[in-house]
Amino acid sequence: MIAFDKDTCSDFETALSKEWLETNGLGGFSSSTLVGCNTRRYHGILVSATRPPHGRMMLVNGFEEWVVLNDTRYYLSVHQYPGVIHPRGHDNLIGFRLDPWPIWTYRLGQVILEKSLTMVHAQNTVILTYKIRKETPGAELVLRPLLTGRDFHALHKENNALQAQPDIHNGVCGVTPYPGVPTVYFHHNAKEFAQGFNWHREMEYAREAERGLDAHEDAWSPGEFHYSMAGGEDAIMVVTTEGAGYFDSNFLLNAERKRRLALLSGWEASDDVTHHLVMAADQFLVGNRPQENQPKHTSVIAGYPWFEDWGRDTLISLPGLLLVTGRYEEAGEILKTYASYTSEGIVPNRFPDATGEPEYNTVDASLWFIIAAFHYIRYTKNFDFMREHLWDTMKSIIEHYQNGTRFHIRMDLDGLIYAGQPGTPLTWMDAKVGENAVTLRSGKAVEIQALWYNALRIMDQLGCQLGEKAAAKKWMGLAEKVWASINQQFWYEEGGYLYDAINGQERDASLRPNQILAVSLPFESVTPDRATRIVDAVEEKLLTPFGLKTLDPRDPRYAPHYKGDPATRDAAYHQGTVWPWLIGPFLTAYQKVHGKSAKVQSHIRAHLALLLTHLWEAGLGTVSEIFDADMPHEPRGCIAQAWSVGEILRVLREELGTAPSHPPVSRKPEITETKNTTPASR
Repeated sequence: MIAFDKDTCSDFETALSKEWLETNGLGGFSSSTLVGCNTRRYHGILVSATRPPHGRMMLVNGFEEWVVLNDTRYYLSVHQYPGVIHPRGHDNLIGFRLDPWPIWTYRLGQVILEKSLTMVHAQNTVILTYKIRKETPGAELVLRPLLTGRDFHALHKENNALQAQPDIHNGVCGVTPYPGVPTVYFHHNAKEFAQGFNWHREMEYAREAERGLDAHEDAWSPGEFHYSMAGGEDAIMVVTTEGAGYFDSNFLLNAERKRRLALLSGWEASDDVTHHLVMAADQFLVGNRPQENQPKHTSVIAGYPWFEDWGRDTLISLPGLLLVTGRYEEAGEILKTYASYTSEGIVPNRFPDATGEPEYNTVDASLWFIIAAFHYIRYTKNFDFMREHLWDTMKSIIEHYQNGTRFHIRMDLDGLIYAGQPGTPLTWMDAKVGENAVTLRSGKAVEIQALWYNALRIMDQLGCQLGEKAAAKKWMGLAEKVWASINQQFWYEEGGYLYDAINGQERDASLRPNQILAVSLPFESVTPDRATRIVDAVEEKLLTPFGLKTLDPRDPRYAPHYKGDPATRDAAYHQGTVWPWLIGPFLTAYQKVHGKSAKVQSHIRAHLALLLTHLWEAGLGTVSEIFDADMPHEPRGCIAQAWSVGEILRVLREELGTAPSHPPVSRKPEITETKNTTPASR
């Protein structure tokens, strides 16, 4: 269990650095710091997906909470304003734990109060429960909701357009602050609701200030809910957009606890860290509601709190998040979703939250789609599903990459893939400062060639299984050409590693982690001796306890820290900043070149050790997006990143064998990977 005592809870700065997250599978979430003090514009009780999984809006930012005992007021809540912290509920906080959702324990004089917060799966609903462990005559709990009703990326300011009049009916308080904003319903068992409008001005968000952004917001409240807790009864607050009908909070809580426990079925013998990662994996899976009159959309939120669903991130994450955890049906649905949105051989790069419409500015997502489909078949052997839903898309990708498609993506005469358009980064290193890409990498990027080679080898194997042997033979012939071109053109003998990109006669000798995919992917695209030298170079210059650096520290462009205003951060995003998702490809490559001896397994565990302790830092129970390049490698970016969690889970299962073996959907002929061999030895 992830738990903290009074010493941690009362250390304000330490407590602010630890953040909890609840999600609902629709794109909605609830999140804040360990003490409940919001430090981000994304922190709040209810962020609702108005067009699941898109259209997310901050509806309820928090509560002002206090308990009155013998005429003494004890605060539970914490808010920060310019120059002051008020109230100071953390002074009364003596414990916090995830069990499995956030639970706070407060000492209020001689009274112990326990508070829990749960987000209900497949609903925009949050349940807050307050318990006093014994009868306490005269005890009263007061909750004052703080609302905004805005896009979750924006900030809210005091204005005259607010519709502040609540609708109170059958004990339910409904609030609709602006036209087009969902009504928030407060279901409660309070003895009364005391209506009383007020503004809470200049609420301060410390993390936003650190990021060089506007850090102040005005929230408002329609009044206060007063609960009698004298008899030891629970105080319940259900915050929802799901309507004013009856909510059985006990039923919903029991169902949600059972749902989460079911995720750990088959993992009982695993360690607690693995359990946390399995639970974290569930938080990223999102979809729309089946009853909605729209195509089924099943995807993965790339990161919380601010990312949308990105094609590249989804497909890289899929083996670890879904196949390792035995969620084959959802994995298939995701592949079907992305297949249905593929256009001109390009899988969507992302579905923006504002519109939900796909964007196609990517060269690698389509190739990752073929890799993900290959892993799906490895785990499920479900060739019927592939033939019906995926195979045509996979063939279309290969055809369009050969003949040319968007953004000048095309196969060159040497069989390699060229891609590039001024000002448009197409690889995963996609940061821009204004209109200028920081790491444009136009031409032939090394990982794109490795992905392309693997895509062709996969099409060869699957084509043979699906009865398309003539096409398979052509794909294999092209793969051999690509393999030869990679080894002839990309090897940088002086450095002992691969060039990062080639554009005409230009060779980019920057030592970056992208080349590790030439070894880690199912089919290695370099000779065995070069594979070993690549792994050694990456280990020596780029490996940290939390992932791989994105640039050699000796490079003059190296950025040791990811902080400052947006332009400064974007300039550092791929110029040294450590990405934990890359630890997965590195450890897979490491084991490929060094074997599976007990010593190698021990080294892999050692490489993961510090990263796994990170589950007790930053985003509790999950893994951050990035870390500073230099020690002490502070976590940065999103507190929960899908491919960070997915790649660690994949390594635990596939390289260390610590995850259970889930039964495949159907038994069909095996497909294999080749390791340390040239294509001709197939």
